[in-house]
Amino acid sequence: MPTWEGIEDAATMLPRIWLTRAKDSDVWKPLRKIDCKALNESRDFLVLPAVLSTNVFILGEEILIDGGRAIADPKNGTIRFNYVSRPETKLMSATWFVKEEKKNQKEFTLHPLPEADSWQVEQLYQNAVRASSSLGEGLDDILKEEVILESEPNSKVCLVNNAGLLSMRKRPLKSSFLGFGEVQVFLQRGYGQYTIEGEDEENALGDITHAIFVIHGIGETMWNKEEVNTMSMVEELDLLRMIVNKKKIVAWREECKKCEKQKRPLPQPPNRIEFLPIEWYDKVRSPSHSLVTSLTAVTLSSIPALRSIANDVIFDVLMYLTPEFCEAILECVTTQIVELFSIFQKVNPLFIATGGKFSIIGHSLGSVIAWDILSILKDSTERNISKFDVENSVYLDIPASPIRVRSLTTLDKCHSLAAENVRKHGTWGPCLPKKMSMTIPFTPDLMIFLGSPIGLFLTLRGAHPIFDEMRAMAEAKRASLIPYDNKEAEPPRVFNVSPVICSPFTLPAGAVYNIFHPSDPVAYRIEPLLLPEGVGTHELPSPLFLSPDGRGVRLHVKARQVGDQLFKQFGSLSYLFDKSVENAASATADADAARKKANLRSDGKEKANNMRTFSGCIKGRECSFQLGGRSTRVDFQIQPGVIDNEYISAVTAHSSYFSNDDVVDFIIFNTRPNEDKLLQSSVVGSSSF
Repeated sequence: MPTWEGIEDAATMLPRIWLTRAKDSDVWKPLRKIDCKALNESRDFLVLPAVLSTNVFILGEEILIDGGRAIADPKNGTIRFNYVSRPETKLMSATWFVKEEKKNQKEFTLHPLPEADSWQVEQLYQNAVRASSSLGEGLDDILKEEVILESEPNSKVCLVNNAGLLSMRKRPLKSSFLGFGEVQVFLQRGYGQYTIEGEDEENALGDITHAIFVIHGIGETMWNKEEVNTMSMVEELDLLRMIVNKKKIVAWREECKKCEKQKRPLPQPPNRIEFLPIEWYDKVRSPSHSLVTSLTAVTLSSIPALRSIANDVIFDVLMYLTPEFCEAILECVTTQIVELFSIFQKVNPLFIATGGKFSIIGHSLGSVIAWDILSILKDSTERNISKFDVENSVYLDIPASPIRVRSLTTLDKCHSLAAENVRKHGTWGPCLPKKMSMTIPFTPDLMIFLGSPIGLFLTLRGAHPIFDEMRAMAEAKRASLIPYDNKEAEPPRVFNVSPVICSPFTLPAGAVYNIFHPSDPVAYRIEPLLLPEGVGTHELPSPLFLSPDGRGVRLHVKARQVGDQLFKQFGSLSYLFDKSVENAASATADADAARKKANLRSDGKEKANNMRTFSGCIKGRECSFQLGGRSTRVDFQIQPGVIDNEYISAVTAHSSYFSNDDVVDFIIFNTRPNEDKLLQSSVVGSSSF
């Protein structure tokens, strides 16, 4: 029996390998093995022996591939994507490949032969196998046969016997004299062994139980340029998905080993998390848009690299600060979420019925967009609850505001009062030219802000006084529930015992997390805006350290905390020691004078001091923010590394959230199905106040 060269798969019925590429200049890459199997099982080949160059087959329906993220259409030879706005890619199947070796002869590229050519080459190969068998008639006649390729009419394929080593080779149709200078290329049967990164882990997992919409931030226009060597959000989420799957499988296998040792039943494989990217940059930055045209016209031609940063990154923020473009971006993002929500359910029809949940992650400016979308959902939901009850309070239309109108006469009057209230108090939601009627079709189980400037935007919108007024209203409401009969005497100061500290403001979400790296220059806190304006900066509760696996704060972080505490204590003692008695007395006198001045009424008489003083009201108390939902806290900082310089970290802090192990573990922990996601088991506080 002769030996064959280039036969990676010697099976009698050779399975087809399905490949794809985006452009003609790209190399064909194989699909995942499970997808190739699904496509092969969907096809019923009916071959006409009289016409060897024609492959007639009956096609089944379109096939979901890549875990439901794409659809393969064998009839048209295309792959289209369900969740991302990528252009269609080409699809083809092959059994024979042209093997193009590199110069070092260790690396090579496989180019698939079209089906018509593969069919003819396969027939020649099968004839050679039969002829070289013990019952065959020998290879002499087979060595004379040639197959002219339909895809390359100037090339032919023939069988070559090199000292008993058989191979299929492609040669020019017209050979030169004695074959000098003739290029011969080996053909390979079957694609050979290959692996697609992340396929095995995803196949080992269970069904999807959590879908997370991810909204990108500034600069996505730049990151998607081919000349920029930076991953786009879609690429980052593909990598994040693989990391999450791998971590889940590793943890599951370790748990299986423990169960085997303890002779307990093996746990079920963990479920999958799907990440759905929401891209808005290309919808509002179309090259044909008049804004982009004008921006290009007014941009100077000097220092193009720096001006590209301004136009592709900073301009996103300026656009969002403009009411018209803010509205366009919110409508774009909301529309995409609604569409993907519907598509995802078609791909996964049992998702909601089996308890699947949806969440949202916003990165950078994307977190502000997510906040505003939830603000619109909050306004719409609360209005629908109370619009049929005239006696109850009615939330105003534009924009969302906590102040209610008791005597509602006409809608116009309601709008007028709402606008007047915004001018006086500000707003926590977006200022839009008109009210948005579309909202997202679900209440997020998790709302995660990464590297978020929400605190800055809320400050600019004047939201702090609104949150404080809501806190005061909650305090007054609690006082009204205390029975008190003596109307002539002054009411008891019940708030001196345990005043309401945190604003009761909430957003429609199961839990809200504002996660940031301490060195991220774009990130801001949210919790201080939910506390009274009179609270001193030194009294604000420190952000909690993110401890996603429940193991607590790491040792080096604890050591750093202790050092900070000692520094503060000795620093304050030194300050008190250096402070002279005269300066202390002067400061006391000034404070007393300021207090009396504040208590004077307009007629010059001193009024009763009913204003709350919040100095020292937080120290020693545990703050619980209703905005956090089941988490009770909102601000969480990533634990620094053992060797971590804040200025050096600032360079990459804002762009490294999706690759941060703590963030990834936190997402995994808080998306586990059928488990209480209590914050006490997933985050640990910083005892620095």
